[in-house]
Amino acid sequence: MLELVRLNNEKLARQLAHVLGREGIRTREEAGDGEFVLFLEDPARHDEARRISEAFLRDPGARRWQDNAWQASEPVTGLPRQQVFSGGWFASMGPVTRTVLVVTALIYASPYVIGPDIYYALMFPQSLDGLAAQPWRLFSPMLLHFSVLHIIFNLLWWSDLGRLIERFQSSFQLIWITLLVAAVSNLAQFMDTGPRFGGLSGVVYGLLGYLWLYGKTNPAAGYQLRREIVILMLVWLVICYVGLADIVANAAHLSGLITGAALGAGIGLYRRARYYKGG
Repeated sequence: MLELVRLNNEKLARQLAHVLGREGIRTREEAGDGEFVLFLEDPARHDEARRISEAFLRDPGARRWQDNAWQASEPVTGLPRQQVFSGGWFASMGPVTRTVLVVTALIYASPYVIGPDIYYALMFPQSLDGLAAQPWRLFSPMLLHFSVLHIIFNLLWWSDLGRLIERFQSSFQLIWITLLVAAVSNLAQFMDTGPRFGGLSGVVYGLLGYLWLYGKTNPAAGYQLRREIVILMLVWLVICYVGLADIVANAAHLSGLITGAALGAGIGLYRRARYYKGG
């Protein structure tokens, strides 16, 4: 038998085996150390199997791969829903995703309960010198929101994108990516418009860029974003620059996206070199 591909996602490996089986290509799966290796039983069909595998891994949620066994898919990735959800929307989140969601919601409600003091304490300082005395304010503006639509939009995207990183990588990975993207995007927005801004959207675009480029550079991971999702968010970025420049933190969006994409590409290439032996 000939090794075809190595994946670090069991259900994705089984889905790929199912897709190949529909073409009459028989495989055998072996697991070990968190990896799932598909071996090809007929080496004569190696080139055909590789073409199908590479096409599948570029977009595992594409309609062409679906049949009755895999119809229920998760909207952000297109993966089978049971790979991402377990016990409901909130229960499917990891502790970091869940904690940020709850804390952000509580902070949004705080002015109505105890007054604006918490908002003032978390806003970016009036000058960069203020960060030396209160360094948390480099990150804390990501927790501030100024309308119901603002917070709902950001928390829905945070919960979907953050959950993917935390579930398939680790809580620590999500923490340091979030903090780094928040620092870069908040600083960029301060340099562009001054200290009066807030929101998770810079981080959301960072997570989007991270998952987008990670999936492109390391497709064997098996949880790349759907093309439609990426296009939607990029179109929204352009719309905000063209028509909403006065009310949207565009510098945070763009710098967050670039930072996340750079991290995703670098980490994806590194992990591909370590784990993806098939290409």
